[in-house]
Amino acid sequence: MSGIPALLPPAPGSKLGALRAWLKAWSTEIWELSDDLPSEAGVRIAHFYGSVQVLVVDDNPVNLMLISTLLESRGLVPVLAADGAEAVALACELQFDLILMDLQMPILGGLEATSAIRRFERKHSRTAVPVVSYSGTPPDAGVLAKHGMNGSLSKPCGDQELEDCLVQWCPTYRCAPALQGATDGSACWQTANRVSGTRSVSLR
Repeated sequence: MSGIPALLPPAPGSKLGALRAWLKAWSTEIWELSDDLPSEAGVRIAHFYGSVQVLVVDDNPVNLMLISTLLESRGLVPVLAADGAEAVALACELQFDLILMDLQMPILGGLEATSAIRRFERKHSRTAVPVVSYSGTPPDAGVLAKHGMNGSLSKPCGDQELEDCLVQWCPTYRCAPALQGATDGSACWQTANRVSGTRSVSLR
């Protein structure tokens, strides 16, 4: 598709190259996590609550794993991007219902990436996809709006915060039914931490 920025190849042995390799491996493993998620009557709860396509952008693999696990618990398998430039390329090529965008990333930051996505949408008369900043310390709402962002989600986010975000920005999303003993998303975080081998992590 014309107008899509080319991805910059990571330097050999770079952290970004390693992260992109991890993303490929994670995409094949994410469904296996659902075996450890809360269930009712022994039945897996992961199933689609409406058709929603989410792009998650972050240069930290643990952050990607945590949010992916929460989304997967709702039957939503996100598309993952390791940096802002990759996010722009994906957003120009594919149609998403929601983009969760980290702000501090290599190659292209989240604010700049969102501005680039908005320029592409205007040029090609495409409906603007909601872009929500996913950061531990987001700027004020005015700065986010100036770059075309619709709002912010705290990092790390709680299960209810993510649910509220999906309900607000994704019209086709259907709220997950209340699950006894699984309302705070703690099992999702525990599962992701076990897979990552990390007990305490820094999320930015």
